[in-house]
Amino acid sequence: MIKTILITGTSSGLGASIASKHIKLGWNVIGFSRGESPFKENNYTHYQVDISNSRQLGQVFMQIRGVYIDVLVNNAAVFQMKSFSNSSLNEIDKLIDTNLKGAMYVTKFALSIMKEGSRIFFINSVAGLAELENQSLYCASKHGLTGFAGTLSKELQSRKIKVTSIHPGGINTPLWDNNTMHMDVTKLIDPKQITDLIKFICDGDTNIEYKTIKMFPDIEWHQ
Repeated sequence: MIKTILITGTSSGLGASIASKHIKLGWNVIGFSRGESPFKENNYTHYQVDISNSRQLGQVFMQIRGVYIDVLVNNAAVFQMKSFSNSSLNEIDKLIDTNLKGAMYVTKFALSIMKEGSRIFFINSVAGLAELENQSLYCASKHGLTGFAGTLSKELQSRKIKVTSIHPGGINTPLWDNNTMHMDVTKLIDPKQITDLIKFICDGDTNIEYKTIKMFPDIEWHQ
C-alpha cells in the first residue's frame, strides 16, 4: 500500500530534500509552504499556506479530507540571530507563531487523519535543548516545541503514534547561507543525512521509540 507523508516547509532546504526523497520512493507526498511548489511530479501535492494562520490551515485540511497520513514532518521554521533587547514585538510574534504555534496547529489538524501506528517528526534544533546567545526568541520557540513534542508522545501512546524530535546543529541550507554564520557551510549537516535518518526510523521496528535525537557537525560543540 502506498504511504502518505505530509511535510511542512517544502519550498527549499531540508523540507525539499525530505519531499524529494519520498517522491522518488513512490510515496504520496503532501507539501505545505508559503512559497510555490518546487516539484511537478504526479505523486506530489502542494498547498501554498502560512502554517501560522489557523484559518488557512483549516481550509487546506478540508481539501485533503479522506486522505490518511502515515508520517507527519513538522519542518517549517524561521530563524533569527538577534539579542532579545533588539528584537521587536513583531519578531516575537513571527518566531513563536511559526516555529511553535504553527507546528501545533498542523499537528492538531493532522491528528484527525492519522492512523494507528503513524509517526510524527518535529525538526527541532540544538537551540531547543540549549541556551544560545543572540538566539533568545529562536530558543524560546524551540524549547516550547521540545516540551510539546515530549508530552504529545506520551499522550499518543494509546494510539500507537510515535513522536520523534530531531535536534540538529547547523544544516547546509539557504537559511545558514543567508544568515552569514561565518563558517564553512559545506562542513555542516547535509540535508540528506536527516532525510535518511527519517527513512531509517520509518523503516525500523514499530516497537522502538526514537524520542529525542541530538546531532551536530563536529565543527560545532553543544553540551
